[in-house]
Amino acid sequence: MIKKQLLFLLLLFVLKGVSGQQNSLATKQKNPITKVTLISLIPGAGQLYNKKYWKAPIVYVGFAALTYSYLFYSNEYNEVRKSYQQALNKQSISNSYYANFPAEMLYVTREDYRKSRDLSIIGMVGLYALQILDATVDAHLKGFDMNENLGIKIDPAFPNINGQQFAGINLTLQIK
Repeated sequence: MIKKQLLFLLLLFVLKGVSGQQNSLATKQKNPITKVTLISLIPGAGQLYNKKYWKAPIVYVGFAALTYSYLFYSNEYNEVRKSYQQALNKQSISNSYYANFPAEMLYVTREDYRKSRDLSIIGMVGLYALQILDATVDAHLKGFDMNENLGIKIDPAFPNINGQQFAGINLTLQIK
């Protein structure tokens, strides 16, 4: 009997927490789209919003370089793929650059271009996530107090434990 009562109280407590979470989510859904969502959709907008104007060109140049890389490797991949298919079908290869390549070499070259193209896409996704993370951290640290009363001191330490000497780091946080 006591187990059933405890289980009931636990279930009631958990459901109360879930309903509280649902209410907070429902109120968030009623709000219009927040600035954070809009800013995260446009690369570099978070850096501009945080007034870190020097970071936005870095984001744009990174995306431009990765886009160029993707387009270059995608084009080369398609050219080699076409030449490889022609070589497998015993047709004459239309691309004069790849005309004298054996089929095995065309296959290896095609796979290299495919990998490079795919890495360009992964790089774009990584850069997109990194710039969102950078803007988020900047926004959260904007109001962080960095006055002279806060300090940190790092010193080497050589403690002697059970007759053995070890190397370490001594970290001291100073709040005045």
